[in-house]
Amino acid sequence: MLKKYISFDLRKVFSQPLMVNVASLGILQLANYIIPIIIIPFVVRALGVEIFGKVSYAQNIITYLTIVVNYGFEYSATQDVAINRDDRNKLSTVFWTTIRFKFCLLLITFLLLLILFFTFDKVKEDGLLYFYAALVNIGFVLFPTWFFQGMEKMFKMAMFNFIFKALGAVLVILLIQSPSDYRIYLLLLSLSYIVISIFVFFYVIKHYQLLPNSKNKELSTSVIKKGFPIFINNIFVSLYTTAGLTIIGLYLTNTEVGLYAAAYKIVFAVLMLTSMPVNTALFPIMSRRFNDSFVDGWAFFKRSLLIVGVLSLLVCFVFYFSTPLIVKVFLGTEFLSVIPLLQVLSIMPFLVVMASMFTVQGLYGLQLHKYAPFIGALLGVISLIVYFIFIPLYGVYGAAYAWILAQTLEIVFVLLFLVIKKRELLSKERENNEN
Repeated sequence: MLKKYISFDLRKVFSQPLMVNVASLGILQLANYIIPIIIIPFVVRALGVEIFGKVSYAQNIITYLTIVVNYGFEYSATQDVAINRDDRNKLSTVFWTTIRFKFCLLLITFLLLLILFFTFDKVKEDGLLYFYAALVNIGFVLFPTWFFQGMEKMFKMAMFNFIFKALGAVLVILLIQSPSDYRIYLLLLSLSYIVISIFVFFYVIKHYQLLPNSKNKELSTSVIKKGFPIFINNIFVSLYTTAGLTIIGLYLTNTEVGLYAAAYKIVFAVLMLTSMPVNTALFPIMSRRFNDSFVDGWAFFKRSLLIVGVLSLLVCFVFYFSTPLIVKVFLGTEFLSVIPLLQVLSIMPFLVVMASMFTVQGLYGLQLHKYAPFIGALLGVISLIVYFIFIPLYGVYGAAYAWILAQTLEIVFVLLFLVIKKRELLSKERENNEN
């Protein structure tokens, strides 16, 4: 009976189009995270662990500016595209509203970087390094990941990203030869992304015939307003996903920053190759399910949660026992000391996929975006306090413990909120059906 039940659910939940999207996103995440990890030994040998830590810290700081550029469009615009993809005028409005607003945000981020240059010593010491790192945000403006996700055309997105990452990797291996090349390293990564993003930008406009003069003021306003609470939540989420490396840089050496950054990249490679393809591919489908019927959407959500949760636990098990091999193959002998740290973090695939399922598929799928910042603010404040206590006491392990605690709390908080809202939404749907 159990085998039959699981088999039925697998066929129902992971339909053929969904599996194509999941596989495509797997390729995308392979390009995004595995290729940079493959080139880490080349980069470290050329730059040294200490300079690698310096470069990683610059990338970490620019991540906050990337959050500003992305706003909340990775989910809100994806949802709008998924809902309006059969209406070319509305689709055009969503596309151009998103692009124009992201461009305005890009200008703001360069102003913020200028402010950081005059107020933050680490940025002031090497402003050109941070400027080269920040150029990557031009690519984030132009590359419409959210559009491909909403249209459920992930394979094309995956191929474009693979080309970009492969090109960047080849250039890095050929041109980065000594510690003095560390600025060029970030410049190459940024320029390669900008070039492929420009190509993809014009491809999407032409292929989908997106009209720049399509105007729908109500929809444009809705696109921006819907993304705002997600944006605020993303800022708070960064306090427990990204801030660890930032705070490590305030207390520890560049070498320790480099070691933690390498471990962080490995963990995120595992997360992006496992949990994120499923979560991202599910989102437009989950949004439509909840939009059509709360009861049907909730049943689909529970089936998805069970299957993805079991698979993520399996990933954790494999990750824990394979960390020595992963470090030796992808990082090299200079990073052997991060093996115990990676084993501590091996629980993250399960915690992150559960947190993403509840927040993205549940909270965002039900269009309860407005509540996300409140949950995120609470988690962010708790996380910051824990980071500032744990890192001085336990070093890089303190950052790992704080991250694990934060993800666990996110699961608990969002789950409790969804259980409370479920009764209200179920009652509301019954009333609508009766009327």
